[in-house]
Amino acid sequence: MKIFRKVRQELAAQNKISKYLRYAIGEIALVVIGILIALQINTWNEDRKDRIVERQILIGIKEALESDIINQIRPNLKDCSKDLQNIEKIMQSIDNKEAFNDSDATIYSSLMFSKDFKYELTAYKALENEGIKVIRTPELKKEILEIYNMNYPEVQEYIQNFSNNLMAFFRPYMRSNFKFIYVDNHTASYIPIDYNIIINDPLFRNNVMTAKVNFSNILSALEKIEGKVNEVIEQIDKEIENTL
Repeated sequence: MKIFRKVRQELAAQNKISKYLRYAIGEIALVVIGILIALQINTWNEDRKDRIVERQILIGIKEALESDIINQIRPNLKDCSKDLQNIEKIMQSIDNKEAFNDSDATIYSSLMFSKDFKYELTAYKALENEGIKVIRTPELKKEILEIYNMNYPEVQEYIQNFSNNLMAFFRPYMRSNFKFIYVDNHTASYIPIDYNIIINDPLFRNNVMTAKVNFSNILSALEKIEGKVNEVIEQIDKEIENTL
């Protein structure tokens, strides 16, 4: 800038107005170009920082979703499928008035044991703190938001409906009409006090039918979310590769 100033002063002293103006315009242009370059470099640096944050967030979301599949979705799918089989077997015995078999004593556990669905939220909270806009791809952003704000809450809602019925109807009926034999915290046999009464009791049949609806809803929601979570994990893998 000192050199520029000295040249301007010399031109002004020599009264070379046209050269002075051309020089001044050229100097302004250089300053503007310098500012634009600086802004571009700053923009590039900010974008690079955003991409680093995006990559870290996506890695965290992917790890959380993988954990959810292993620790929540698949175990619940397995348990719910078994529960639905048990309920259908109970319903069959009611409709066909089948005699009680001691080997069936464990199937009534589906009307006694509670369920839960606790998914990982730390990575998603980090995404909310950074701002959802940090994820550039609109479709991936939409799918992640749907999982955490629609699909997961839907599963929890169905499980909560089952829990409400469990506490209000299933367990009270079981405690009044069955003898419990506990093997451990996860295994128990339930022997009807009077089997002829329960298979002809409309209230028991209503309980079984309600449980069947509950388990069907939970199972359907879990199957849907498992497929969607796997698809999003694949999308995240591709997005992470693009940020390298």
